Amino acid sequence: MRRVIALLYFLSPIFLYGQQKLDYQLHVQADPARQIFAVQGSLSFKSDKATADAVTIILSKGKGPAKFQLQGASGTLDTSVNASGDIAYHWRFKHSLAVGTHLAFTFSYDRGTAPAFQFYMDSSFCMAGGYGSAWYPQVMTRNEHGENDNTRGTATLWVTTPLQQMAVMAASTVKLSATATTQTFEFHYAQPDIFSVYIGKYSRQEYQGRFPFYTYSLSKEVHGDDISRKAAAVLDYLTSAFGRLTIPNFSIIEFPDEVSEQTGIGGASIQGGVVMPTSALREFNYALFGHEIGHQWWGNRILAKGRAGADMLSEGMAQYGSLQVVEHFDSAHAIDYRKMGYPGYLRDQSGLGYLKNAAAGNDEPLVSLTGGNGHILGDSKGFLSLELLSNVVGKEKFHLTLQWIVEKYGQTGLSWNDFLNEISTANGSSLQWFYSQWFERTGAPAWESTWHQAQNTLELNMQQKDSIYQLPLEVMITYQNGTTSLQYIAIRERNSHFQLPVNSTVAKVDIDPSFKVLHWEDVLTPIAMAQSKVVKVLNLRIQQKPEEAASLAKSYLAEGIKDDNYGVEFTLYYQLGRIAAAQQKSEEALGYYQHALQCASRASDLLAYTYYRIAQLASAKKDKSLLEWACRNAVAADTANQKADSMEARVKVFM
Repeated sequence: MRRVIALLYFLSPIFLYGQQKLDYQLHVQADPARQIFAVQGSLSFKSDKATADAVTIILSKGKGPAKFQLQGASGTLDTSVNASGDIAYHWRFKHSLAVGTHLAFTFSYDRGTAPAFQFYMDSSFCMAGGYGSAWYPQVMTRNEHGENDNTRGTATLWVTTPLQQMAVMAASTVKLSATATTQTFEFHYAQPDIFSVYIGKYSRQEYQGRFPFYTYSLSKEVHGDDISRKAAAVLDYLTSAFGRLTIPNFSIIEFPDEVSEQTGIGGASIQGGVVMPTSALREFNYALFGHEIGHQWWGNRILAKGRAGADMLSEGMAQYGSLQVVEHFDSAHAIDYRKMGYPGYLRDQSGLGYLKNAAAGNDEPLVSLTGGNGHILGDSKGFLSLELLSNVVGKEKFHLTLQWIVEKYGQTGLSWNDFLNEISTANGSSLQWFYSQWFERTGAPAWESTWHQAQNTLELNMQQKDSIYQLPLEVMITYQNGTTSLQYIAIRERNSHFQLPVNSTVAKVDIDPSFKVLHWEDVLTPIAMAQSKVVKVLNLRIQQKPEEAASLAKSYLAEGIKDDNYGVEFTLYYQLGRIAAAQQKSEEALGYYQHALQCASRASDLLAYTYYRIAQLASAKKDKSLLEWACRNAVAADTANQKADSMEARVKVFM
């Protein structure tokens, strides 16, 4: 199930709490059928040192100019357009304000329907995500680096829609009133937040357990009761690891697959909720929901201070939580998650995913990840490093420390050094050796082992190939009679020698059989090396460089893929198809997908999706025979891959 092609977590690690006591009163008139999204209201806060002389408010471009009025001070206004295309309104006060001066702004504007990152409207659905779109006026706060960041605020929001439409917001209490033709949803935010609203023909299913859970679904194929029950169990379990949360009306919110396809948004974690496309909700995925719900602590309640380790304190820790969920609810697949990817989740968020990037030359120390590597490396090497750290410290002690951290730093923010110091204090001794080798340098360990048996002793030799690591390792000894023995060693030097007791004739010795330590494993290394070409192309796509990605893919194909045992040629053609389709070059995209299917070695995790992409193109050009062929083969390929992509449900949209 490649349900979520590209998860985007709109959780800036340096969002600031409403330290200015920022409060909104927002009135929204929204009617997707009539393409209306109009906003009016007010915002107010008390000035501090950062806003004594000036304040900046960001707002997306609308149909016309927004009307703003400042109360509580006098000053001059100028505007500029930022890199995202939003308008920045800069008020400069005539006189410096005393700290605590009450400032208020009233405003009104027609947002219109122009698409933007996390803002989308068609005739039946509207998505206005505040984490990625300034659909409402967002007050900027100067951070420690001299940059402007969004300020969270409390709010009361009134959203008026036609009777057949429902407005949904997470982490808030809600009241409903109605007239003969409209209904108004009154949302109240007692805790500071960034606001996102979703409007559509929703139905609500709820689960009243320890944590009330609500699923807002648009399609009948989403079983909201089951999702609410399982998601509540995940939240309950993560609370035992990370500590308490106080979130009203935790919500799972569906949005249409076609919106996901058009916007490139595969899902989002927002405070008090998870927003997912239909395809991600057809079947509950523990890794996916574990990660998204994990963000409720790491990225929402706990905000990173400073850039060092910021991605580890959001992405890395959320992914660590995801692994704990899998270990608890689906332990049989925990090794898959660590090694080659959890079924139905993003496969590159695993040990293999990291090794592929490292082989492609994309590697950075976890303490200083940049750009997309917050996801790429934080969600691969990052969570495995944190898992190993938890095992070194002791799982129970580690989780008690995380709970202490959440309580201690929940209001002030958490620096990476604070995090490391708290873990070391709990451990009772310095862990700098661990931090240096896993967080502060690139790479992963690699070793070779040899052994021979001398009566009741196994002579085991270990040699580290590159950088030297201090590692706790499991050794699985398999005897000729089929029995096994699990023993433990620790290596610290380039060359280590061990004498292990054995009680029968040894047939095989496996080092780290459960892949609890990220390393260049014999099976994974050739895959990573071969797939590094694909990774380079994919990373250019992620960086929004489609022309460079296509050019690189074509150069690899022109060179030829020697001994292609891992579907590299197939995947390169698939990536070319995705690039062409995004550029509205339908026939070119179709040609690439069909060429991919002619490759001798095909990637099983992309095969069903290749047929599905062909089905999309066939449907658009009304080629019935091609459509039926593609749908039939998509389902067949999916069945052969343990129905990982739920193609039977996906292709129903074409029928």
